[in-house]
Amino acid sequence: MSENEKKTLKLLKRPAKPAVPDSVKAKKANEGNPAWFLPVTLTLMIVGLIWIMVYYISQTLYPLGTGAPINLGAGNIIVGFALMMVGFGFLTRWK
Repeated sequence: MSENEKKTLKLLKRPAKPAVPDSVKAKKANEGNPAWFLPVTLTLMIVGLIWIMVYYISQTLYPLGTGAPINLGAGNIIVGFALMMVGFGFLTRWK
């Protein structure tokens, strides 16, 4: 092999990853979600679902429909799905 080929091979090799101490690995393995994480996530998703169900079952009167002081109309669907999507966003951080 010529010197140019040796230099090319050296350039193509990836550098070795730095060693991670075992204490850091153990700390990352023990890290989990806080105690409030799952209840808040499930609550958001269930409240969003109930919000949409109430809107349809009450024939657009409630939760903030024609029977309420503030009339969101079809915006109730957006509120319900927004609540569920925030809950889903929490689930993407699940460990």
